[in-house]
Amino acid sequence: MKKSLISIGLMAGMTGVGCAGLDDVEADATTQDTQGLVTQVTGTSPITFVTAAGNVTTPYDQSSTSVVAYTRDSTTGAFTAYPGTGAADGTLSVPNVPSGRIYLKLGPRYLVSTDRTFDLGSTEWGRNGSYVSQPTPVTVSATGLSPWHPADHLDLYSLNAGAFGFMGSAATGRPLTGATSFSALSFSYADMTHPKLLDSSLGDVFSLAQLRWRTTVNGVPYRAMHKVLDANVTLVPGQPTTINGTFTQPAATGTFAVDWRRSAFEALRTQVNPNAVSAYNEILMSARPAALGTAVASISGPPFLLKLNPDALQTDILTGAMTYNNPLPATWPKVASATAGFTKSYALGTATPYTMSVDIRIDQEASAFTAEPVVPLIGPVQAPLVNTRGAFQNLTGVGFDASLRWSKPLVGTATNYVVNIFRLGTSNGATTATRVAMLHTDLQSVYLPPNVLQAGQTYFAEIQSWYQPGSNLATSPFKRALPRARASVLTGTFSP
Repeated sequence: MKKSLISIGLMAGMTGVGCAGLDDVEADATTQDTQGLVTQVTGTSPITFVTAAGNVTTPYDQSSTSVVAYTRDSTTGAFTAYPGTGAADGTLSVPNVPSGRIYLKLGPRYLVSTDRTFDLGSTEWGRNGSYVSQPTPVTVSATGLSPWHPADHLDLYSLNAGAFGFMGSAATGRPLTGATSFSALSFSYADMTHPKLLDSSLGDVFSLAQLRWRTTVNGVPYRAMHKVLDANVTLVPGQPTTINGTFTQPAATGTFAVDWRRSAFEALRTQVNPNAVSAYNEILMSARPAALGTAVASISGPPFLLKLNPDALQTDILTGAMTYNNPLPATWPKVASATAGFTKSYALGTATPYTMSVDIRIDQEASAFTAEPVVPLIGPVQAPLVNTRGAFQNLTGVGFDASLRWSKPLVGTATNYVVNIFRLGTSNGATTATRVAMLHTDLQSVYLPPNVLQAGQTYFAEIQSWYQPGSNLATSPFKRALPRARASVLTGTFSP
């Protein structure tokens, strides 16, 4: 198995920026007085694969995972490492850990919590299987299209395998305007977003959907699921595959309408960063098996029933009814997401800047989108600091044990926070960014553990506020529930 959610790098008390030091916020950190109280840290890693034939749960192999529990002495500021082990049955254990808050390190991920039991399980769409990583040419010839519009989209998916992707700019042989067929649509399957290897003997079906460009009675353009080509396909990595088929129109139909308050998302732009730039906004709607309400990204890919990203503006939209055809099982719940994307540029010296993209996003059952206006459920954190200095400015000399802290969002109530630390570099004259640490916490502060910051390097942080009632990302980092929402802040640069 490759690219499991667990293996892919995702994601109290302080009422004001200046009213409490970090040790006041993190009052239950390990101190010299608690060193004699020892506990054992344990974890399990069950993965539930959601397939057409039913759900299958299997452990994720943690035997190669670097497991360390760190404690931090709130008096001296020193971290102490307690090494642990992971096992092939998905369990992990760290013995003889003093009581208090720990930073449980799992590769580059840190779970910051006072708990001693961690659930590292996840739910993933599709069966357990391998992914295609080498170029694998696929050529599709098809009839039965509705007359092609230049704004139409082609989306690929396989429900049983859990594969999906988009016909991006690298695909060639696209249909011509007005065409009802094509003879040489070519792409590399490895370029798909989620290129699970297809095997027809396991029940996998290759599906290619035509999402047609339409306009509502209110004049709002959107794309809707219209026709689908289904074919039994078995792929061999590195070997070309030719597919022939006919697009047909599903009998089931549906409608979806939203009151989209884009201005409410745009109003939070400068809270993301004073120099943040609005990049895009979209609403996506689809259907998923009920179990995927607990998946990390239940609406992350095709098959989409609707795509709504009509323009680059941030004005409010009352869509009116959007219609679609539905090839998915009628029992599957409809789910929707609304996202506003923002960017900020980072540059090292004269190198071409790196553009970092973040978002403010909500995921809900689709019925919630139609019941009331679509607005952010959680906003960005306020007044971020590196140590005691404002984090929106570029900082030097922050030390190797720097801390990040923040105040609560002004919009919504955060249930957790995730801090991503990125290191800047250069390659071929361009600035690059590499994520070096992810910290999950229910506090409004984190300390950076040993070796996260290196001498002579430059970093920035993304601080995510999460709203996800009933779950704790600090103890169950891959668990999800609906509704859920997140919002990001991007700091300036900092160096030790």
